[in-house]
Amino acid sequence: MSADLALLSTTLASTVSPSAPIRRAAEEQLRQAEAQPSFLLLVLELVKSNGVDMTIRQAGGVLFKNVVKRLWGGEEDTTISTEDKAAIKTQLVPIMISLGTPATAKLQSQIGEGLSTIATLDFPEQWQGLVDELVGSLSPDNFVINNGVLATAHSIFRRWRSQFRTDRLYSEINLVLSKFCQPYYELFKHVDSLLSQPSTSLPANSSLPLLAQSLLLLVQLFHDLSSQDLPPFFEDHLGEFMGDEAHEGWLLKYLSWERPELKGDDEDEAPGPLQKIRAATCEIAELFAQKYLEVFPQLGSFVSAVWNMLTTIGPGTREDVLVSRALRFLSVVVRLGSHRDMFASPETLRAFCEKIILPNMSIRQHEEEMFEDDPVEYIRRDLEPSTESDTRRQAATDFTRALMDNFEREVTDIIKQYIASFLQDYASNPTEKWKSKDTAIYLLTSIASRGSTQQLGVTSVNVLVDVVEFFGQNVFADLQAAPSTQHPILTVDAIKFLYTFRNQLTKDQLLSVIPLLIHQLNSDNYVIFSYAAITIERILFIKQARQTLFTQADIRPFADSILTALFTNIERGGTPEKIAENDYLMKCVMRVIITARQSLTPHYEIILTRLVNILGEISKNPSNPNFNQYCFESVSALIRFVCEGTPTALPTFEKALFGPAQIILTQDVAEFIPYIFQILAQLLELHPPTTLPDEYQALLTPLLSAQLWEQRGNIPALVRLWKALLMRGGPVIVAQGHVQALLGVFQRLVGSKFYDVFAFELVEALYEFLPFDVMKAPSHTIFLLLLQRLQTKPSTQFSYSFVTYVSLLWVLDSVGPDFTIQLLDSIQPGLFGNLITGVILSNTQKLPIKSRKLVETGLTKLLTKSDAILTPPSQQYWSAILLALLDLFTLPQDITYNGVSEDLDGLDPETAGFQSSFSKLGASERQTHDPVGHIVDTKAFASKELSRRSKEVPGVVSLIWKVMSQN
Repeated sequence: MSADLALLSTTLASTVSPSAPIRRAAEEQLRQAEAQPSFLLLVLELVKSNGVDMTIRQAGGVLFKNVVKRLWGGEEDTTISTEDKAAIKTQLVPIMISLGTPATAKLQSQIGEGLSTIATLDFPEQWQGLVDELVGSLSPDNFVINNGVLATAHSIFRRWRSQFRTDRLYSEINLVLSKFCQPYYELFKHVDSLLSQPSTSLPANSSLPLLAQSLLLLVQLFHDLSSQDLPPFFEDHLGEFMGDEAHEGWLLKYLSWERPELKGDDEDEAPGPLQKIRAATCEIAELFAQKYLEVFPQLGSFVSAVWNMLTTIGPGTREDVLVSRALRFLSVVVRLGSHRDMFASPETLRAFCEKIILPNMSIRQHEEEMFEDDPVEYIRRDLEPSTESDTRRQAATDFTRALMDNFEREVTDIIKQYIASFLQDYASNPTEKWKSKDTAIYLLTSIASRGSTQQLGVTSVNVLVDVVEFFGQNVFADLQAAPSTQHPILTVDAIKFLYTFRNQLTKDQLLSVIPLLIHQLNSDNYVIFSYAAITIERILFIKQARQTLFTQADIRPFADSILTALFTNIERGGTPEKIAENDYLMKCVMRVIITARQSLTPHYEIILTRLVNILGEISKNPSNPNFNQYCFESVSALIRFVCEGTPTALPTFEKALFGPAQIILTQDVAEFIPYIFQILAQLLELHPPTTLPDEYQALLTPLLSAQLWEQRGNIPALVRLWKALLMRGGPVIVAQGHVQALLGVFQRLVGSKFYDVFAFELVEALYEFLPFDVMKAPSHTIFLLLLQRLQTKPSTQFSYSFVTYVSLLWVLDSVGPDFTIQLLDSIQPGLFGNLITGVILSNTQKLPIKSRKLVETGLTKLLTKSDAILTPPSQQYWSAILLALLDLFTLPQDITYNGVSEDLDGLDPETAGFQSSFSKLGASERQTHDPVGHIVDTKAFASKELSRRSKEVPGVVSLIWKVMSQN
């Protein structure tokens, strides 16, 4: 092993170390190495080295995938050279082929994801030989090689499934189809022929497992190639794929084809090859039912085959994905109005309910075991269904609702009979027959809900089902039952029923059950107290007429007891990982604080102490991004609401938080540093705008560390913090000589396509809060840097930001419009005119509402405070500027925009989505600083200023009349 390869291997081994400092050091070392020539080639060499430990090879595969995703597009400071890109592309297909064995399947998947990213960016224009290389690599008898080729093709083509139709996409697909379809068809036919032979007569490199993997990839590729439009080649050979009078149909055939050795063991949780093949086939049938029904006369045959398959599938978890895909296909067909008759008979509907819905709605042994042994996963699967882990219950529920779209009364009547039967069975022996009630509740939920979202719960109900009556008769008592008197799953069912149908209960009804939920919050059972927290959080999130249903007065009697129970459950974790494991609990903490607001003031120090202690523990090894976000949101919300009503509490928050913040910054806990900067900015913004406290002055030099600005996730928060520092400590910052370093930061940011908007925020603060004589000299360089970006295909946001930046300079009395005009024309004669027509006025009407007030004021100042605009060559633009200002006044505007408080009650970071690099704290945002806050009505201001200017310069009147008469 070469020295470079050995060093890379050692560094990758350190990235999976249990020690957080060792991990961070290794990750930083790898980040530095990315800039070195041939780095990714070295990573690929390690990945394909059989002599390297598999854990390290997998870490290398993940590294390759992630680096390609970040750097291949060339949008970061670090780039991959053209030479390295070419060398990598020549190696990828051979490496994918070499990883085509079961032992290296995970590695192949990781490299395949990187390959997919590269293909998205480079194929076909900059990777013209790719398809020819794939086709040329296919073998008539070596299916290790073939599987590598097919896996490579799938990693490239599968992205078509989710892409929007464009001319470029269709050109790419047509290029692939012209070269790939015929060899693909021949290989499919060959694989089918080999699978029809006894295993003992197969060639050496074509074992049954290898051929099954080939078949799976071929089926997946059929989906890929058909996802946008049905290829003419496939349409010509549809009989062979789907079946007709002359052909059995390959896809239809494998829905009923049996090879027990391909199913896996009964105890396996993961699906075997045959289940995967059938599931992929069901996805194709679903696609054809949705998009290609006119050429899919075999639909009835597929429905029959899937129905027969479902009635013979056992209860094992290895079948779950297949059951889910099969039911999803049937759901699509049921919803097709044109095929209603296929399901309309009472016998068919009852058979569906009895043979498909009921068997898949009952709780199974492994789910009971998961409830006890892996409660976090139990909750996740129950509450967050996904295509990767669909539960049978969820699939059966979705199928039930599909049937009800066309047969609501019939299905409701049938299911109600089963519900009554299950409840009667439960009543005969509640201790032994608890599963019957569990099934009854799930059945009721499936027919009662007509529309729901994960965020809002059930939004519309089946009028044939009285949800509130069922709750009162069959569920409410379970919320009150002592733990020893019923199975804990029934308690969870009762809480979840409340969670599901929270919108169907009145505010008074919900308030009446909160004490019961608090009681369950104190349960010893992990799933019970978690569901109680989840339900309380969602109840407090309910809105009516865009206002939260529950106010701080409503929650005041309960807030302390809820928070105490939540903190106790969180803290019992013991280790950083276990403490952060249950983000549902911390999300509930956040929601209670946001709802209770100032009512928490009497006890805020206790809450703050517990939050800070939790932060201190999880900072030792951050492991759950959701938990981290909710924890910092909770701290931020507590600061916001307590200090709003009690400003004297600010020093208490600072004393409690500065210590942990210092530790996090010193130990370089990268995941938490952006949050810390936001919290520090929030605390500083609560100080008067005229003084910079000593403890913040001490941060000035450390906050200019190049290492901090190299981490992309830090930049938005750092810029916000520096804006607050500049507002309060401009003279101190100048005196300590930090301006040049800040200008260096600006130069770095303005060159980034990701963070150029923050360059504007920073430089605007420099002009607004520092003496102009400090900024006058660097202004020439600042404009040159901005103009360079304007010439290199700037983003829309960059152009908008440039307009607001120039507008700010115009409104600042210390700078003013004449300075900018003279500066621009000194860079290049006529440059001001080019910018005013080509960039500024062409974008004013497109600006977001929050920017209009500043721009309207800036244009007014340009028209009324500038002498240069009234003299050649700039005079020619005066009329166009006035017209643009008048056009702005005719558009809707909102000068009270603050972008924060309106949305705080609806703060739901989970639905907003997390960014790996930066997660914004919604609760920490204050009202946006308004540099023209003294101007209330921009129209009145413009009228007054134009009138004043007309008296000062008589020629202005004729210019105004000229514009008015022409428009």
